[in-house]
Parts: sequence; C-alpha cells; structure tokens
Amino acid sequence: MKKFQILLMFVPVICAVLSEMGYGSNFKYAVALTCGCVLCLVYGRHITKDVWIIVAAFLFSILGGWFLSNRRGLEIRFIYGIVYYFIAHLGFLWFSLKNGKMKKWILYVTLTVYLIFYILALYPGIESKALALTVLCYLLISCISFAAATGLRMTPSSKWLFAAGIFSLLFSDTIIAFREFLGHRELYFLMMPTYFLSHILITLALLPVFRSAK
Repeated sequence: MKKFQILLMFVPVICAVLSEMGYGSNFKYAVALTCGCVLCLVYGRHITKDVWIIVAAFLFSILGGWFLSNRRGLEIRFIYGIVYYFIAHLGFLWFSLKNGKMKKWILYVTLTVYLIFYILALYPGIESKALALTVLCYLLISCISFAAATGLRMTPSSKWLFAAGIFSLLFSDTIIAFREFLGHRELYFLMMPTYFLSHILITLALLPVFRSAK
C-alpha cells in the first residue's frame, strides 16, 4: 500500500514534466487535478473533511491558473485569477489551523518582508487601484497560510512537506510579481516548476504513508 501511494505520485510528476516540455496547457492544469485524484483514490471512503478541503483548493488553483493564462490583456481576468488563488489559500489555511496552530513569529517576519516589498516595489508599479488591492489581499493570505503551515501538529514528514509546498507556492507567486509589476524575468523559468512542486509536495504531505509515519 505504501509503494502504491508513492507510485501514484508519478502521475502528476509526469504531467508537470510534459507541461514543461511544451506538450500543451492541459498538462499544466492536470498537475493539480491529478493530485486531487490521487488523494481521493488513496483515501477512498475514508476521506476526511480536511482532505476534501485540499482537493477543493486544488480545483480553485486550476481556475486561477486558467484565468491568468487566458487574460488576453483583460485586467478583470487577472483579478479573477488572483481571487481564485486566494480561495485556494483559504483552503490551505483552514487545513493548517485545523491540524495545528499559527507560528506567530514566522507570520510577523514574513508579513514584514512582504509588506515592505509591496509598499516599496509592487504598489508603485500597479496602476489600477482594484488590482493593487487584490494583490495586497493575496499577499496577506499567502503569508498567513505559510505561517500556519509551519505550525502543523503532524508527523515531521507531513508537516515539512506541507510547509515546503506552501513556500513553493509563495516563491512562485513572488516570481510572477517580479515579472508582472517590475519587469524582471530572470527567474521566470522557475515559476511553473515551483508551482507544480507546491501541489505535489502538499499531496505527498497528506498521503497516509507520511501522515502516519512514526
């Protein structure tokens, strides 16, 4: 059973590799989708509410990704994409708080760094007030979500896999911000790989083989 759980994870990994090799956007969306399917398959009838919340968060991530990839110059689609990602982070945050406690010092440090980054760098580069507010709200939920993930009361393997997954998502979003609002593209090649990695790590964290590890 343990080997079966790990083998299933090759499916989203293969989808991520095929997406990076340019085999179509469907594989990009398939990463989060197959991660959710893996959780449903592994837990079966015994799937819990907190796992369902993560599956739902993956689905909202897919919606967010679609809107960002199909903006066609429309600001409203950019905002919709961020909103769907915001909802996904709410799911990750709900899971973390249900299974742990917020690490306040990490929250304060992360918020301080990202608020300074927003005020001094991002905000001056965003012309639309609506978009600026949306980005600020997303920045806040991302920091809160990461701080909560580091306070999970689970096995060390699950805790740090989940926290690393949220950090990977935060890192990916930071790369997007540098490109979209500051015009820096140097690290953009890491954006999708770290985005895919976030879903894969979160899924691994929830697999029973890691959640029940001694």
